[in-house]
Amino acid sequence: MPGEGEIPYTISASDDSTIAVEVFKTRMMRKRKHLLFFQNFSGKFLHSCDQPEASRLSLTIDAKSVVCRDQWLKARQQRRVTEYARNLALAADRHPEIQFSSSRVATKPLRGFTVEGVLNVCGVTRVLRLNLVLSPRSNARLQLDADASIRLTDFGIEPPSSRFGLVGTRDEALIHLLLWGRLAESER
Repeated sequence: MPGEGEIPYTISASDDSTIAVEVFKTRMMRKRKHLLFFQNFSGKFLHSCDQPEASRLSLTIDAKSVVCRDQWLKARQQRRVTEYARNLALAADRHPEIQFSSSRVATKPLRGFTVEGVLNVCGVTRVLRLNLVLSPRSNARLQLDADASIRLTDFGIEPPSSRFGLVGTRDEALIHLLLWGRLAESER
């Protein structure tokens, strides 16, 4: 429920809204990366215009909706990476949802905000700090552009074996969020 002065925005997967994870390769493949996109997610952003630090973000991501979109891989290899990410790395059958819930928002000195909250992946919860830039748009829309760095092993995700074509994967990964919030129906 929105508080005083908060404007509720709903977030959902669309052609405009994306959640992606970049996993980088090492050694001879160090210039390559795997791009994993989540096709199904939803969330809410309660935006406090007068007190941005009071804003809140929550997201629920369908772990089974992950897909590999590496242009440098053949379709069969993309499917293998997707299967690995879905079935082994994320264990989506046992942990069907990835969740993020903010607990603190702080204004950055130059531009944007730092959003701190908890990220739950594979049943493991860790603190995550997102760099966030808000861009109000027309038609009751708000763009949220955020990124964060994580360590896969912090969530119990071990480096994959060579049979999945993922050998030489770094532990660090980047999360990218480009989300479009729509003014909640009750506010229009």
